[in-house]
Amino acid sequence: MCNTFISGATGKVGRILIEKVLEDPSLILIGGSASKGSKNLGKDLGTLVGREQVNINIVDKISKINNIDLIIDFSTPFNSIKVLQFAKEQKIPIVLGTTGFNHKELKEIDEISKEIPLLIAPNTSMGIALFKNMLDQIKDLLKIAPSVEITEKHHKHKKDMPSGTAINLKEQLMEILSINEIEITSFREGDSPGEHILKLVFDSEVIEISHKVSDRAIFANGAILAGKWLINKPAGSYTMQDIYSS
Repeated sequence: MCNTFISGATGKVGRILIEKVLEDPSLILIGGSASKGSKNLGKDLGTLVGREQVNINIVDKISKINNIDLIIDFSTPFNSIKVLQFAKEQKIPIVLGTTGFNHKELKEIDEISKEIPLLIAPNTSMGIALFKNMLDQIKDLLKIAPSVEITEKHHKHKKDMPSGTAINLKEQLMEILSINEIEITSFREGDSPGEHILKLVFDSEVIEISHKVSDRAIFANGAILAGKWLINKPAGSYTMQDIYSS
């Protein structure tokens, strides 16, 4: 049994995570947090998602909870850094699903990964992990395309733009193609959980490779899979691709 803490429990993915952890016999929901000032602070995690009370209230600081075995974080960069610092002190594995970090924060995350098992996942879906693996397998095709473009679409409330997934794909492609820049076009509209399109632009024709999400539950499912995989791993930085290649 793994005592699991959800950082960002009141968000869209966080609420799904609560339900998934409660339903998983190998996990124990030990706590969840929301940002300071949230109207949900003090609420029961069970009633938050329309279930019976579980007698676990939402807190504003992870340090208020003891005996955590695993942290899953889908919150904000500001909050995530504090959670990561706590995880480092307590030697707790963490799945980091938050995006939008600045350069300084990314450097700190890299340093923390030397102390604890840390799985960094701008996107925890299986599809994106397979998408990235596929890019490695079609390197030769990518290299002959005169132009490569990335388009990403998300709901209107998503704060970071471009998305962490788009940036991650861009970095992978720049390494494959040995180039310094790839254009990313971003759209924020409706309630789309996420869509990413890679365009290989040739003379008078275009090849598109896309990944589209229809249900945010895939992010929660992927995060839980990642958490179970991460337990008992040595300190280091991991990705979703590591799960599917191991």
